[in-house]
Amino acid sequence: GGQEYDTGSIALDVKDGEAKFEVTNCQSFKGYVVHIGHLEEGELNVGDEVIATFDPDRRRPIKSNHTATHILNYALRDVLGDHIDQRGSLVAPTKLRFDFSHKAQVTLPELQNIEKICLEWIQKDVPVFSKELDLKSARLIPGLRAVFGETYPDPVRVVTLEYDVEEISKDLENPKWRKTSVEFCGGTHVAKTGDIKEFTIMEESGIAKGIRRLIAVTGTEAREAVKTAELFESRFSAVQAMTGREKEEGYKALTVALNQADIPALLKADLRDRVATKRKEWESEMRARESAVTKAAGQAVAKYFEEQPNAIGYFTQVQIGGNAKALQSILSQGKTLGKPVYVFSVDEEAGKVLHGNYLPQSASSSGFDARSWAASVSEVIGGKAGGKPDTAQGVGTEVSKVAEAVKVAEEIFAKSAQ
Repeated sequence: GGQEYDTGSIALDVKDGEAKFEVTNCQSFKGYVVHIGHLEEGELNVGDEVIATFDPDRRRPIKSNHTATHILNYALRDVLGDHIDQRGSLVAPTKLRFDFSHKAQVTLPELQNIEKICLEWIQKDVPVFSKELDLKSARLIPGLRAVFGETYPDPVRVVTLEYDVEEISKDLENPKWRKTSVEFCGGTHVAKTGDIKEFTIMEESGIAKGIRRLIAVTGTEAREAVKTAELFESRFSAVQAMTGREKEEGYKALTVALNQADIPALLKADLRDRVATKRKEWESEMRARESAVTKAAGQAVAKYFEEQPNAIGYFTQVQIGGNAKALQSILSQGKTLGKPVYVFSVDEEAGKVLHGNYLPQSASSSGFDARSWAASVSEVIGGKAGGKPDTAQGVGTEVSKVAEAVKVAEEIFAKSAQ
């Protein structure tokens, strides 16, 4: 049933003898179980009486995962239909993986229902039974699950939940056996379904045409996965409390981390949707705010020249942060009015100064244009600037010198106009 090997030891069963073989793997070959490992001490010989001991700490989660696989197989049939056939599985200490035939992706509501049924079986805490039956008789049990294409021994070991195999064998074709899990299996299982404690589906994916794969975890791994999801909830709350560029970067980083996170599939899907929704709302708010700032910035230029029609130009610091569109709106308004403009805005988050100018052709000369104007201002405010003869923009580094830069920009223009 896809169950991984046990590990443990093989030691001499004598008081005085000391010999121990550490078993790190077990594999079945030609009807034999080959124990793979190394001799830690002493010597073992053919005919020695030994004690074989498995590692209970490794087997315990394997048992939980194997019984959980049977429960999952039952839940899949219950939710998706009788066409579900097992096409492969892995039962490891840290997870279980189950491949099955199904033509469509398992939807989130279906996944939720499957997980709910699995948890209900665990909470019912019913006993797990096993017994060998002759193969022909066992195949008559309604609801029997067997691996597609598998060859089974005769007699075959039957594993059931809630109903004893002995009871089932006395009334093989009773339809009520469909209400529980009945499987051919030679693996190890928990004594009661409640021993599994926790269960959560981590991933659903397609691995081939008509074949889907579910990965799930139980016990400690399931609890840890839920705790990790809770940390993402806290991180999401923290990002929502952020502002500006920090919030933008926070949403980007959270989205990437969430896509890569090893957390329950249903929690991940829900959190991913909520993050995407809040991020979209915030981005929409930011665009609206930037649009309002851009419009107001352009209107401020027009209003200035309406109130001061004889002003030689518009030279000032504006409150547009790092909004390049707002800066462009101001310069475009200057161009529409045919008026010289040089504005500066401090981007507090970036610790930079956004600045730009517009110079009408009538105000330029062979030694003075928008580019040289910006270059001269950059000597005060730092950073670099560039552009065209009639308009130039730059980013300065000396935030504390904005007032000086405004003064210099106006002085340079006034001098050029003489």
